[in-house]
Amino acid sequence: MTRTSRSIEIFLHAGVLTILVAGIAAFNDDVRRHVVNVVAGDRTSELSLVAGPADRVMHTIYATAHSYAGSDGTLLAFGLGAVVLFTLMIRS
Repeated sequence: MTRTSRSIEIFLHAGVLTILVAGIAAFNDDVRRHVVNVVAGDRTSELSLVAGPADRVMHTIYATAHSYAGSDGTLLAFGLGAVVLFTLMIRS
């Protein structure tokens, strides 16, 4: 991939992310408050507050995946395939 198309891809991703956050902030006061604090307030504490629940989310995901460990292999293969395809879709 050339440098030009890579930089265009980065700008497109940043633009889509900005539009997505702005749309969510238009509907939700909590998100709006977080965005304003990141832009105009204390960035470090705000980002740690936003990223803090990520640990709980990952713990829930791991616990859910562990509960399906004894399930049918077809279900696990389908779930793994869905995660891989979603990841490839996001990367491209």
